[in-house]
Amino acid sequence: MFKKKKIKKYTKMVQQSGQSICSEQIRMISTYIEHLYDSESPLLMVTSPSEEGQKSIISSKLAIAFVEQGKKVLLVDANIRSPSLHHWFQMKNENGFTNAVRYAESIHLNSKETLIPNLFVMPAGPVPSNPSEIWVASKIKDMASCCRTEYDVVIFEAPPILSASDSQVLASYCDGTILVLKENKTKKDDAFKAKMKLERKNSKILGVIYQTG
Repeated sequence: MFKKKKIKKYTKMVQQSGQSICSEQIRMISTYIEHLYDSESPLLMVTSPSEEGQKSIISSKLAIAFVEQGKKVLLVDANIRSPSLHHWFQMKNENGFTNAVRYAESIHLNSKETLIPNLFVMPAGPVPSNPSEIWVASKIKDMASCCRTEYDVVIFEAPPILSASDSQVLASYCDGTILVLKENKTKKDDAFKAKMKLERKNSKILGVIYQTG
């Protein structure tokens, strides 16, 4: 009973974080994706044109929405230059995504189940002195393939797509992207450039979250 109350309280805390982010929008996108991929295990990327917005909260809410649909979900912090998911889920960032990619380590060794059953989080992990070592296409491909075989849905919280090439490499191995835009912050030209970069990588934009406030 105590554990159930703790889980409920924890879920509510994440859901209420970032009041400008509509939970109903998130549920609509998750339902659309569920029907789109049906029995497949989609790899999804959440990104934005620039640093504005709250991608980590949006990614977390999206992950919870899939868990509520009965899915086993892995939420990955691929924003290695500015990681934040480990703070939200109150876990250490000693190992994670960078270990799984750089050293081909097991995804199970680098992820942990949260207080929400069937929701697993892989922190960003330690950042190497040369971050480009992580964004090697073949390594990202191998890591993504391993994730697909173990989880029903995998969500990558990715860096802003216009600030570095990181997200462009990741986009090539994801089935689709959710693009986050911030009211009065995201420039129209930047949103267009982000769309063009994703299209060049043949990454389908599955939804757009327009964050107000």
